[in-house]
Amino acid sequence: MTVEDLKEALEAFIKNELPELQKMEDYYSGKHNILNKKNRTTDKEDAKLIHDYPGYITTIATAYFLGKPISYTLQDDKLKKDFEKLSEYLSTEEEQQENFEHSENCSIFGKSYELWYKNVDNTIGNVVVDPRDCFILRDNTVKKEITAAVRWDKTKNKEDKWVYTLEVYDSTTVTTYEFLSESDKKEVPNIKGVSKLHGFNQVPIIEFLNNKRAFGDFKKVVSLIDGYDETASTSVDDMTDFTDALLVLTNVGGTDKETLKKIKEDKLMLIDDDGDAKWLIKQVNDSYAQNNKNRLNQDIHKFSMIPDMQDKEFSGNSSGVALGYKLLALEQLAAQKEMHFKKAINQRLQLMIDFHNLKIKATDIQKVFTRNVPKNLVEAADTAQKLQGIVSHETILSILPFIEDAKVELKKIKAEEDINVMKDMNTPIGVGADGSKE
Repeated sequence: MTVEDLKEALEAFIKNELPELQKMEDYYSGKHNILNKKNRTTDKEDAKLIHDYPGYITTIATAYFLGKPISYTLQDDKLKKDFEKLSEYLSTEEEQQENFEHSENCSIFGKSYELWYKNVDNTIGNVVVDPRDCFILRDNTVKKEITAAVRWDKTKNKEDKWVYTLEVYDSTTVTTYEFLSESDKKEVPNIKGVSKLHGFNQVPIIEFLNNKRAFGDFKKVVSLIDGYDETASTSVDDMTDFTDALLVLTNVGGTDKETLKKIKEDKLMLIDDDGDAKWLIKQVNDSYAQNNKNRLNQDIHKFSMIPDMQDKEFSGNSSGVALGYKLLALEQLAAQKEMHFKKAINQRLQLMIDFHNLKIKATDIQKVFTRNVPKNLVEAADTAQKLQGIVSHETILSILPFIEDAKVELKKIKAEEDINVMKDMNTPIGVGADGSKE
C-alpha cells in the first residue's frame, strides 16, 4: 500500500464513516438533534427535552447479552495443558470487562476493535479501541479479507499545525506515519514512516461486529427518538403558553398601570354592566399529544427490538415460557450478536494460540453465552426433577440458573459421595455414620 493509498483511505474514513459514528456517540451522550431547534421567539427559550432512549437501549441490549460472563469449556481433555495456558487470560476479570466494552461499543457504533501488542518481556496484552479511532482496509476478494488496520489520532503541535499520527498494522509489521497539515483539511504534505515487527503472524487488530451491516442497536430509531423529543418539548411549550394567558378587558375604565397593579394585588375587579373580562388562552389538546408520545414510544421499542421494561406485561411472576415470548425479539437480537461475537472471539483465541505455539485450535474451545434474565427457581427445579433419567446429570445441572459450571458442580457432588463412602467404610457394623447405634 502506497502513502497515497493511505491518504485516500484516511480521507474516505473521515468523510464517510466518522460523522455517522460521532452522531451515534452524540445521541448516546444526550446530544440530540432537538438541541439545535430554533426558538419560536427571541423573548424566551423553548423547551428542548432529551429522552435517553439510546442509553436505555444500549444498557438493556448489553446487559441481556453479556450481563453474565462468557464461559469456556474444553471439548477434548487431551488438550488440557494448552487450554490452561489460554485460561490464564480467559478466566480474568479483564477479559470479562473487555468483552462487555466490546458489546457496549457494538450496541452504540455497530462495531468495536481490539488491538493486541507484544511487551518488552515477551508477554502479550490487548486494549479495546474506539471505532472512531480505527478503520479497516480489505482486499478485493469475495470474502473481503482484512489486509491492514489503521489506528489514527489528530493533535495540534506548538506551531499550531495539525498532526495526523497513523499506525498501520499488516500481517507482520506496524508502520507509523506522521502527516502534517497547515489546516484541518486532511492534506498530508509531510510524511514520515517507521516500520517494525509487531510479533504476530496476522493483523493484530480484531473486529467485533454487532450484525452483518455493523448497525448499532438504536441507529434505525434515531428519527423516532427525534420525534419523541419534539413531541414532548412541544407539549411543554404549549403548557407554558397556557400558563402565560392574557387577560382581556372589554369596556372597562381605569385600566392604567397603577389600577392594574392594584387589581393584581387585591385580586378583585369591578366591572360595569357593559364591561367584560376573560382570559385569552391557547387551547391544548393534551390527549392528542399523549397518544402521539405513546405511539412513538411503542415504535421505538418495537423497531429497536428492546422491550419496555416498564410495561405492565413485565409485572408479576411470569413463567419461563411467558417471559420467553416477551423477550423473543430481544433474543433474536442477541442471537445475531452472539454469532458475530463468536467469530471475533475465535480470532482472538487463534492469535493467542499462534503466538504461544500451542497445538489447540480455537474451535476446540466451546464458548457458552448465558442470557442475563430473571429465572423462576421453582420452575427450573421442577424441570430438572422431571428430566431425571432422561438426560445426563451435567445437562440437568446446566438448567439450574444458580449453577455457573455444571462440570465443576459434578466434581463437587462426586467428592461428597466419595467422602460419604469412606465414612460408611470406616463405620462399625450396627453403628450409624454419625456415631449413633442402629
